[in-house]
Amino acid sequence: MELLQLRYFRTAAKFENFSKAAAYHMIPQSAISKTIKRLEQELNCQLFDRNGKNISLNTNGKAFLKNVDKALNTLDDGINKLKEEEPQIISIQIVSGVRIADKLISYIKRTDPHLKIVLYQGESKEGITSDFNIVQLPIDTKIYDYFKLADEEIMVAIHKKNPLSKKHMIQLSDLQNEKFITYDSNNPLRIFIDDYCKQNNFSPNIIFEAHSVDSFRSMIDANLGIAFVPSSSWNSVESKDVKLIPIKDHPMRQLVVAWDKDKEINDSYHQFSSLVKKWIEENQD
Repeated sequence: MELLQLRYFRTAAKFENFSKAAAYHMIPQSAISKTIKRLEQELNCQLFDRNGKNISLNTNGKAFLKNVDKALNTLDDGINKLKEEEPQIISIQIVSGVRIADKLISYIKRTDPHLKIVLYQGESKEGITSDFNIVQLPIDTKIYDYFKLADEEIMVAIHKKNPLSKKHMIQLSDLQNEKFITYDSNNPLRIFIDDYCKQNNFSPNIIFEAHSVDSFRSMIDANLGIAFVPSSSWNSVESKDVKLIPIKDHPMRQLVVAWDKDKEINDSYHQFSSLVKKWIEENQD
């Protein structure tokens, strides 16, 4: 009998639903089902009554749950006493949505100062290696699990000397004679924009590919071209000389928090994901 079996059993008993238990532990439902089945085989008795997708604790399950609660509570108390004020460490890689990520991390640090966060920016060559990653969709769902963080509207950053800055709404056809500033072809935002333009049969006249935020912004501030920018993350681009104008069909990119399916899920993961979801609820429009 393994400790993880007992934790999965207690969660399944709490929700009386394998899908919800799996979501709580951030694992596939099949993993919960197989673990509970193996536990029942070891105990040589059924712990749940099953009726299709519905489950409920039977007499054996209720009796066993009382002992499991006592055992796990005692164990958790012992672990907490050993840890005391020792900080829990979570590593986060920010690939997309830097501004939104900044707000999220600030919130988490205020809410739980004992949760130590190590931040990395940019995409590693090895792919997702940190505990959590803030990225844009799509991602490989065979390898990674995720939950939605935010929708971010893509707008057009235009210098106020440009006649188009007088518009309240932009259509792609309005931009066919404009010069574009963008990031290099490997940048996630560039990939999203290239796909969006391709889907709409639009070919922007790219005159400069920036490799840094500073060069990107300075080109726009100097009225050397216009750019597609994410509204939330790039709000600071809109200065006294630059205006952000929405596009008629309001293109959105989805930012998500992603993690490797094969990584071990511990209490720090649960604490972090719980805080993220709370922040999302508090910041919904």
